[in-house]
Amino acid sequence: MKKNGKRYRKIQREKELKKLSDRSELQKKISQEVGEINTAFLSMAHIIVKNPILKECEETKKEYLKRLRSYVSAGRWNRRKYEKAQLCAYDRILSETDKAEEKYGISFYRYFILFDLMHVVGYETAEDFPEKILAVMSRYLEDFPEMKEKKGFVEQIFRSFQRQNNKLKDLEENPEFKKEKEYIQMIRRNFRFRKQRPFGVMVTATMSAGKSTFINALTGKYVCLSQNMACTSKIHCIVNKAFEDGYSYKYDHDLVMRAERQELLSNHEKNALDKIVVSTYFHGGLQEMRMIVNDSPGVNFSGDESHRVIADRLLKGRNYNLLIYIMNATQLATNDEDEHLDFVKQTIGRTPVIFVVNKIDTFNVEEENVEAAIKRQTDYLKKKGFQNPMVCPVSSKAGYLAKMYAQGTLSRSQERELYNYIDKFEQMNLAGYYAEKFPNIKVQDAEKEETQLLKTCGLAYIEKLIKLLIKGGITNDKAMRKV
Repeated sequence: MKKNGKRYRKIQREKELKKLSDRSELQKKISQEVGEINTAFLSMAHIIVKNPILKECEETKKEYLKRLRSYVSAGRWNRRKYEKAQLCAYDRILSETDKAEEKYGISFYRYFILFDLMHVVGYETAEDFPEKILAVMSRYLEDFPEMKEKKGFVEQIFRSFQRQNNKLKDLEENPEFKKEKEYIQMIRRNFRFRKQRPFGVMVTATMSAGKSTFINALTGKYVCLSQNMACTSKIHCIVNKAFEDGYSYKYDHDLVMRAERQELLSNHEKNALDKIVVSTYFHGGLQEMRMIVNDSPGVNFSGDESHRVIADRLLKGRNYNLLIYIMNATQLATNDEDEHLDFVKQTIGRTPVIFVVNKIDTFNVEEENVEAAIKRQTDYLKKKGFQNPMVCPVSSKAGYLAKMYAQGTLSRSQERELYNYIDKFEQMNLAGYYAEKFPNIKVQDAEKEETQLLKTCGLAYIEKLIKLLIKGGITNDKAMRKV
C-alpha cells in the first residue's frame, strides 16, 4: 500500500481517531456523587491516628472532643452527614485508647485541634470567610486565651486551607509547628490525593467467576463479600484512601467512618440507595492511585433476572474509565458468557477492557497446557469481536493471600495454602506469558518468595497494567506492543 495513497491516509486517520477516542475514555470525568455524599471526601484518611491526644489522660481527651464539637457547631457544620460521621469516628477512636502515657494538658493541643477541625469539615473553608470562621475563632480564643495576642496568626492558619490560597507547605515549614509537622504532612497527603482525577473501574462477570475475590486481592482487604451471599440488589463501590490509617469507611443509609468488618459486608435494612460504598486503603501496586472500583452483580441468565438488570444498567451508564471482565478459568465460553460478552461488546464503545482469566490455580500444570488454554480464550474473544484483547491470567486467591502475608494477618491454614501456591506458580511460569504478551509491563522480582507470589500468580502484572492505563492513557495496542 502506497504511503501517500488515499487508502493509506484514510487508515492512518482512523487509527489516530481511535487513539484519541480511547484516550478520552481513560480521561473521562467520573461522577462521585452517591446519595448525600461526594465520595471524594471518603478518599481522605484519618489523621487522628498520629495525634498525641490518643495517649492523653481521659479527662483531656474528653475536653478535646468537647471543644472540637463546639467549633464544628460554631461554624454551623454540624448539620451535615459527613461532619457528623467524622465526629462519631473521633469519639470512638479516642475512647478506644485508654492508656494515659502523656499528661500535657489541653493547651498543648491548641494547634492540633485546629487542624482536626479542618479535617472534620473536609478542609472546605473557601466559602466560609468571614462569618463562620470568625464565629469559630471567637470561641477558640475564649478556650485558649493565650492565643488572643496571636489572633492574626490563627486567622492565617484558616486561610491556608482555602483553595485559592493553599499555603499548607508554608505551615509545614513554620518552626511554630514543630510538633505538628507530621500532622500537616498527612493533611497535605489527603489534599493531594483528593485533588487527583478519580479513575473509575467497573468489574463485571458471570456468576462464580471470582469477582469479589479479585476485588479483595486488589485492595489487600476482605471488603467484598461474594454476591451469592451478599445483598444482591446493591452495587458495591470501593474507594481508595490516601494512606493506611487502620480504618475503613462505609456508606449505605448512613456514613460510618470507623466501620467494623461485619458492617462492611452487610447492607442496612434502611438503605434506600442502590449502592454500598466502602472506603479503604489499597495495599499493593495501586496504593497511590485515586480509584473507584464498582462491583456489579454476577450475571446468570438462567437465574435471578435482577442481577442482569443491575449489571446492564451499570454498563450502559458508562461511569467508568476501564472495564475489567472476570472469566472463570474452569468454565470458559459458557452460554451465559456468550450472551454477556455480546452485551458488553455492544455497550462499552471505546472503553478499554482487561479480560482477567481468574482461578488459574485450578489448572494441573503437569497435565494441562495453561498457555494453550489462554490462547483458546483469546481466540474466542477475537471471534466475539474484541480486537487484540488484553487477556490476563491470574489467581486472585493467591494474590490476596500474598498481600495478607505482607500485613502479617494470615491464619495457619492460610499460610499452608500460601506455600502451596508458591510452589505451583513457580512451575506455571505466568511471568513468561506476560513477558511475551505484554512486553511494556515490567514487574520487579521480590526478595521473599511470599511476596514474589504477587508476580508469579499474575496479580502484580494486572495492577501494573491498570496503573499504566491510569497514568499514561495507553491503549490496548500500546500495552501489548514492543517498543
